[in-house]
Amino acid sequence: MRFILFFVPLFLLGCVHQATPDVTWNQPLMDASLLYGKLSPNTQIFIQNESKNNATTGLTEISTHQGRFVIGVPQDAKKLTLKIKKDGQIQDVSFPIQKRKWQEDYVNGLPPKKVSPPELEQKRIQSEFKAMRDKRQISEYPNFPQKWHFPLAKYKRISSPFGSRRILNGKVSQGHSGTDYAADMGTAVLSANDGRVVLTHPDMFYSGATILIDHGYGVYTSYSHLSEIDVKQGQVVQAGDKIGEVGMSGRATGPHLHFGLSWYGVRLNPEDLY
Repeated sequence: MRFILFFVPLFLLGCVHQATPDVTWNQPLMDASLLYGKLSPNTQIFIQNESKNNATTGLTEISTHQGRFVIGVPQDAKKLTLKIKKDGQIQDVSFPIQKRKWQEDYVNGLPPKKVSPPELEQKRIQSEFKAMRDKRQISEYPNFPQKWHFPLAKYKRISSPFGSRRILNGKVSQGHSGTDYAADMGTAVLSANDGRVVLTHPDMFYSGATILIDHGYGVYTSYSHLSEIDVKQGQVVQAGDKIGEVGMSGRATGPHLHFGLSWYGVRLNPEDLY
């Protein structure tokens, strides 16, 4: 199942509902954010979904915990539209999203095949991408994700922030899908929240040794370029548990942790959590 979040040009935002008594938020609504919301009693919330061939198939209810819910807003989105059901009636409720500025990040010295992979590697890349995408579509961990823990025992600096438009060996790439924390080789990598490990891989083409954790309600974190993986698929972990060690496997020019946050398939800014 794939979720769609709607966005429109800025000149249409005058038509957007600024607020509703049925939905309240605990933070500013910005693009690339994991938003925490709360519903009024006897209210349900839905989002449009679509099949793989892009034909609309219906609505999917967003799971709630004691009236609270989480949802991810894509980078560059300008509007979030939800469907609210109350007293048997469903209405569209839209919220304007504040657009953030993202820096440009120049990365040089990468092996040419890591920037423009040879045709023989494309099948592998697509297979690894599909494995990560599919795992992010079914969130079964029962706990509501809150009280986030920083994913490293220590680090030197943010070497590349989320959302930066990466220019790899002079070639423009997509916005950075996570945050890179430069750290010494072997630094302990920690689970950012309670959850279940849904994927481990010893050597993905781009991300190297990688871990993906389901934290429930559609929220996932990923940990890439590791030198060691200390957990197994299916293992339940607690916030702050050691799950691996910093490395420079995959596409990397030095030791660091690439830390990713997502809501189903929507990639979000993990720096907002701390």
